[in-house]
Amino acid sequence: MAMLIVVCLHTNLISRLHLIGGGYGFLLDMPLYLLFWIAVPYFFLTAGYFYGLTVLAGAAPSSVLRRSCRSLTLLFIIWVAVYSIIGPHWITAVYEQGLWAAISTQAAHTMTLLAQEHVTLLLVPRPPIYHLWFLPALMVGLSSVAMVMTSRFRTWTGTLLVSIYALLVLSEVAPLSPYSPTLLLLSIFFTLLGWWVSQQPSFSRSFALALIAGGTVLALLEGAALKRLFHASSEQVMDYPYAGAVLLVLGMFLLTLAHRTLGQGTVFPFLARFTLGVYVSHIFIDYTLASVHDQLSALPIIWHLLYTLAVYGLSVLLTWVLSCIPWMRLAVTREPLPRLTHVDSSQCRPKPSYTPPCDSAVSRAIAPK
Repeated sequence: MAMLIVVCLHTNLISRLHLIGGGYGFLLDMPLYLLFWIAVPYFFLTAGYFYGLTVLAGAAPSSVLRRSCRSLTLLFIIWVAVYSIIGPHWITAVYEQGLWAAISTQAAHTMTLLAQEHVTLLLVPRPPIYHLWFLPALMVGLSSVAMVMTSRFRTWTGTLLVSIYALLVLSEVAPLSPYSPTLLLLSIFFTLLGWWVSQQPSFSRSFALALIAGGTVLALLEGAALKRLFHASSEQVMDYPYAGAVLLVLGMFLLTLAHRTLGQGTVFPFLARFTLGVYVSHIFIDYTLASVHDQLSALPIIWHLLYTLAVYGLSVLLTWVLSCIPWMRLAVTREPLPRLTHVDSSQCRPKPSYTPPCDSAVSRAIAPK
């Protein structure tokens, strides 16, 4: 479901809902802003949580981190290469210019952009990086967790979380440059928060529901204060790192931990297997269907919804096809490792007779069930 929200954001379905709800203003806009917070941060939370469980089970932090970064780096390189030669309306460009001319033109444009901006594209993502910022950001988040858990900072986790959140707010309200480190701070904060959750006893369903309800109300109050008291612009209200949003996504994550069989017997466990592949490939599908997307602005909202579902469905299909080809599998999957199923964090302390599950949990960081 989190992955579907990401697709909704990138196909501009959410933007269209903002336009339709213009008459309702803040009442509709604010819940739509919060959708981002229950999508991408949820993946960071999951990554940190399963990293913590894997280490608790006996795996070496450096070994888990090294294997995770290796596979994430490979994914990043593969898809940056793809989006370096495939751009929006690439089908039209191939039809008008020919395959080689279209690819070489796009590649030349991309190389010029990378030479001029390189690392800054990770801070303010644009093609060919765009959504792929998540992969290096996840590596930064996992590296930060590894540093904290293997150093004296471990005893200061709470203080670190508060400090990072304060920096996150500061980077939005008073940016020192146009290249704000907000996205990297976001990854560090939520990955570290996910690891912290893995170190705690289990949380009750009532506590998770209280966080969801309280976080939603707090985020709405924060948004209203920004709009009414501080006269913030719509962009500032949209991008602000709400404390209520942090509580909201944390509550949703804890709710899934309290109901580990949630969704069994539905299509979601099956679709979850393709989440990583859908994440990296759905922009390729959107580029392929660009001529269709261009027609949506004049059509009713139902066509936007159907288009979004089509992009998601075709991305699942593409991921399935690529995963069936041995030499293409690494473009849409992590390294094949043993599964870690229904593990309670209280049972993940190292035991002499226990065989650690290696990196299996972390490998599911982008495809939580």
